[in-house]
Amino acid sequence: MSSVSHRFGQHTVLKNVSLTIEPGSYTILLGPSGSGKTTLLSILGGFVTPSEGKVLIRGEDCTAVPPAKRPTTTVFQDYALFPHMSVGGNVGFGLRMQGIDAATRNSRAREALALVGLATAFDKKPHQLSGGQRQRVALARALVVEPAVLLLDEPLGALDLKLRRQMQDELKAIQKRVGTAFIHVTHDQEEAMALADHCVVMNDGRIEDEGPPERVYARPATRFSATFMGESTLISGAVTAAEDGTITVATQVGPLSLTGTLPAGTTVALAVRPEHLVLGAAGGAVGLGTAKVSDV
Repeated sequence: MSSVSHRFGQHTVLKNVSLTIEPGSYTILLGPSGSGKTTLLSILGGFVTPSEGKVLIRGEDCTAVPPAKRPTTTVFQDYALFPHMSVGGNVGFGLRMQGIDAATRNSRAREALALVGLATAFDKKPHQLSGGQRQRVALARALVVEPAVLLLDEPLGALDLKLRRQMQDELKAIQKRVGTAFIHVTHDQEEAMALADHCVVMNDGRIEDEGPPERVYARPATRFSATFMGESTLISGAVTAAEDGTITVATQVGPLSLTGTLPAGTTVALAVRPEHLVLGAAGGAVGLGTAKVSDV
């Protein structure tokens, strides 16, 4: 995706977004409501044509290619299964549209159902399955056509907490087995940390930060990324000295020495995660200041 922007009327929802997805990676598009992540996914899937920019898949320009003709499939939150068809018929529907014969279609549908742990559900109807099982049927239907990229639009949003965590494990395991690039939209930071190889944090139509989720959490690139990706307290300060890869930052709680290469005079914000704090008795070697325990 190169320099993609999109407008709905006078409202710009994506602002010059460029993004590279590695083959076989699990990418999470993470951000609050209105950040542009779902529009970005819709552009990747061909449901929306961008106002500006290009979308390339496997090196081919797919910017104006309709969904049915590009090498992507999409799994939606509401499953979008055909209630009158069997599970096997639902999974094989994309192959049917490609003109694949019935015997091959059924064989590949059974293989896809086995992949998601539903080998015995081929002849059942969707209403006979649980929510988690229906979601796995939707996943099998998307994978059976062997897309280059699988797009997932908040696929776990309709599931309860226990089932959502179970499906997180299953999604990651399936993605590793098939080796397809997954691009998954969510606003759930925990889901992003559990699933992603590549985390893309979005805000106001722009990419704020991207990289391995561990790096995005531990060393966020922007103030927004620091506060959205987990809890943190921000302390404002200014670099007063820099030498041999170490900087000294003047803050309201005193000077702090940190690893860094910023020049003196740079204004910074230090993000302190809850797990970084160590409590000790008053009067001890306190680095950040004193506090009073108000609740346990």
